[in-house]
Amino acid sequence: MNVRGRIYFAYIGLRGSAIPRHYREYLKQDSVGPSPDTTRLLLARLLGHCRERVPHYASALRDLPDPALDPDAVLQRMPVLTKRTLRERFDALTSTDLAGRRWYFNTSGGSTGEPVRLIQDEEFECRSAGLSLAFSRWAGQEVGQPEVRLWGSEQEVLSGTRGWRVRAANALTRTTFLNAFRMTPAAMREFAKVLRRTRPRIIIAYAQAIYELAGFLESEALDVAPVGAVISSAGTLHDFMRARIARVFQCPVYDRYGSREVGLIAAERPGVEGKWVPPWNVVLEVVDEEGRRVPPGVDGEILVTSLGNMAMPLIRYRIGDRGALAPDPVRGGRVLTRLYGRNVDAFRQRDGTLVDGEYFTHLVYFRDWVDKFQFVQTGYDEVVLRVVSRTKDHRSLQPEIEQISARTKAALGHGTVLRVEWVDEIPPASSGKYRYTISQVTPR
Repeated sequence: MNVRGRIYFAYIGLRGSAIPRHYREYLKQDSVGPSPDTTRLLLARLLGHCRERVPHYASALRDLPDPALDPDAVLQRMPVLTKRTLRERFDALTSTDLAGRRWYFNTSGGSTGEPVRLIQDEEFECRSAGLSLAFSRWAGQEVGQPEVRLWGSEQEVLSGTRGWRVRAANALTRTTFLNAFRMTPAAMREFAKVLRRTRPRIIIAYAQAIYELAGFLESEALDVAPVGAVISSAGTLHDFMRARIARVFQCPVYDRYGSREVGLIAAERPGVEGKWVPPWNVVLEVVDEEGRRVPPGVDGEILVTSLGNMAMPLIRYRIGDRGALAPDPVRGGRVLTRLYGRNVDAFRQRDGTLVDGEYFTHLVYFRDWVDKFQFVQTGYDEVVLRVVSRTKDHRSLQPEIEQISARTKAALGHGTVLRVEWVDEIPPASSGKYRYTISQVTPR
């Protein structure tokens, strides 16, 4: 590891972070091949904790055999956890030892347009961060080598500022953030300058945002130095998108699959065909409509069990995606050979400004009256927000609707009209997946 990486790990280690420990352990186990018992032991620990500490699961588990004997067999007899159950049984899904943990709230609309709120703990956060760093290392970047993140938050669109602690950490790790929520032609020309100046070893980006940036650089004949690797996330990476990104940045492109609820689920890495499911973070199942596992190579619904979050365990969680698994594990983990149903559209302004669809999903986070939602850009000056609401008193929601409208205008232009449609249901796409952002605007 380089000097910057050692300094950064020493700094966060002194603050009590377990990220360095998890990162090194993942690299060590991967170098020799993880033990076949890795996932089994972690799953047994999780199920044992749930039997003793999580009311929602306790009664079911007490009627089943001891999880330590055959945790996978016990897992398959557990009920499927849905977003609706997560909302309705929030307290019962919370561990009774929460007071002794360092925890925080998180939320996700995910790519299904069904926002949920949940609790995660420090162990989950450190495990997830360490695993993300490990995947970057396998893609060829060490902590401390230049990195660019084409990411974003709605706060950056509204204020254009970031905290000084974040800036200091970014300076130490040589991480540069580019705002995926403000991709004007002028901004993308500046992005090109940043890439030429920093010469990143790796770019981590929203799939749609890096695809659009690559297209802009290509159309404007703006050259950038070759990048070591691009890692895409938060959206479907289609083959035509991968081809353009690889061509423009002259590097391999690796796709990551995850969610806020459970962290990183699977990711591409050198030497593996498909998306590798690391054995330390989740158990991934592909099941039929009855929740029974389907044979390898057969398409089905994806269920995810998070192995690291004891504050609010998610067991057999219906993530909202479909896929298929390879017959045999690779390097101790299963491999997703196919993944369906994830899609994010970029919205457009008349002047060519692009706003990643993730921006709009953030506008409805933590709004308890939203059951399902979908943003549709029907024209340059109109966005339709379809909402399945949990309340019939829509008049009382007007202040929040006005806030969403103002933030929509902040991203797309002050002439933009937000039209809200209160609906009983939002039909899925032909893939069977709810698309949470749809752009019907054709580029000029």
